[in-house]
Amino acid sequence: MAEAGRRVQPNVPRSTVSSIIQTFRRENRIGRQPQVGGRRKLLNEQQEREICNMVIANNAITLRQIRNAILLDNVMFQNINSISISTIDRVLKKHQMTMKQIYRVPFERNSDRVKELRYQYVHNPALCD
Repeated sequence: MAEAGRRVQPNVPRSTVSSIIQTFRRENRIGRQPQVGGRRKLLNEQQEREICNMVIANNAITLRQIRNAILLDNVMFQNINSISISTIDRVLKKHQMTMKQIYRVPFERNSDRVKELRYQYVHNPALCD
């Protein structure tokens, strides 16, 4: 046992080597056991890709519209009864997806009157004061 410890790493305590050998004899493994317990993921990889595809198809979609689409889709998201907007946002950030921020454009922005005022301002800035 001491020889095995020196071969692996010279500064490993004898008790550690002993417990590794005992675990190997009992359970035929030397690594850690897989982690168990805790909360499982709400969405699987396929469902996350589907959310990303929604954003790719319509970049102006909002998080609330995505949530409503998920809750209404009983084929792809059959195990989802409720999902928060922050969960959807986390999925999109994980996949480095961004969406456009939609805002209202003033109606008179490109009217003929405003275009004429801009033209006068550029050519005669003293008249606009």
